[in-house]
Amino acid sequence: MKAIYAASFDPITFGHLDIIKRAASIFEELVVVIANNSEKKYAFSTEERSSMAREAVSDLSNVSVDICTDRYIAKYAESVEAKVVIRGLRNSNDLQFEQSLAEENHHISPSVETMFLSCRPELMQVSSSLVKGHVGVDPEWELQVSRLVPESVLVNLREGHALKKARRHWSKTMGLLKTQNEGVFNDLVERYSEPHRHYHVLSHIVSMLDELEAVGEYRAPLALAVWFHDAIYDPQASDNEFRSSELALSELLHKLKVSGSLGSIVCNLVLSTNHSMELKKTSDHDALLLHDLDLMILGATIGVFDDYEEKIRLEYQHITYKKFKRGRCEFLRKLLARKHLFYTKQFRRKFESLAQSNIKRSIKKLCS
Repeated sequence: MKAIYAASFDPITFGHLDIIKRAASIFEELVVVIANNSEKKYAFSTEERSSMAREAVSDLSNVSVDICTDRYIAKYAESVEAKVVIRGLRNSNDLQFEQSLAEENHHISPSVETMFLSCRPELMQVSSSLVKGHVGVDPEWELQVSRLVPESVLVNLREGHALKKARRHWSKTMGLLKTQNEGVFNDLVERYSEPHRHYHVLSHIVSMLDELEAVGEYRAPLALAVWFHDAIYDPQASDNEFRSSELALSELLHKLKVSGSLGSIVCNLVLSTNHSMELKKTSDHDALLLHDLDLMILGATIGVFDDYEEKIRLEYQHITYKKFKRGRCEFLRKLLARKHLFYTKQFRRKFESLAQSNIKRSIKKLCS
């Protein structure tokens, strides 16, 4: 027998997946239907919701995904010769609403039955609205959302949130230059979305710009340096900063039409983000601040820091874990040997203590 399970899946959650898996064990064939109302606004497009659902159910051989737009679900069920519409219940409030909906569906398509599946107790509070409510409200929002949705959904939420904030920052940066150039922005977004990146992605740039804004030093040279400092990132190369600075100079002079002096300042700032060299002999406040912005992740809360460490390892999958541990320990020990991890007083006050603790903990884990 064939059944369908329809919802907006905006986005799909572990609660949805629980219902899908249990329904798939009951019916020979189950169609997960992305219900789409053209009058309603969704966080994700129909294609994005469909793609995330397909990835989430890819291991279930008798489950497929389809889209139903501006049509009664009961009529859709008839059209695909499904006999049952599955509905998930989280609580008594859901039951009252779903009973009314089931009665309406029976009037629309008398041959289609409704089956209720109660949610598992541990998933009763999980909803798409709850998931979306977490996004961006706290530095650890990703850790909380990871309890509620599959990894592919978390990636989409992270990228969507970062892109929205990145657009605002780009507009602000261009406002400082009194110009606009979407082409350069789109190229940078594409670069920060490269598949080999896990930490050095758009959200890293957004975090730095957020903090730059918070400390009240949002100036064109610094903002532009943040945008370009990891524009070229190859974990197997040793000249990323140099190549990024060259790219920055070319884009700034030829596409954004900035002055040669500003281009040169940004170029030098990008070069200063090579953390294998300590900035002992510079009095350039912007270079010191950029350094601190780039390394503030070291002073993040334990959960965020550990997530960062995992992403760095993913960027170095091309080498053995033994070689990675040796290189990472060497880098962290060099940082710890410095008098201070952060050069500016405000970053030292805010991040130094926790950064020292995180690094010591990481060294103990990696090098013991």
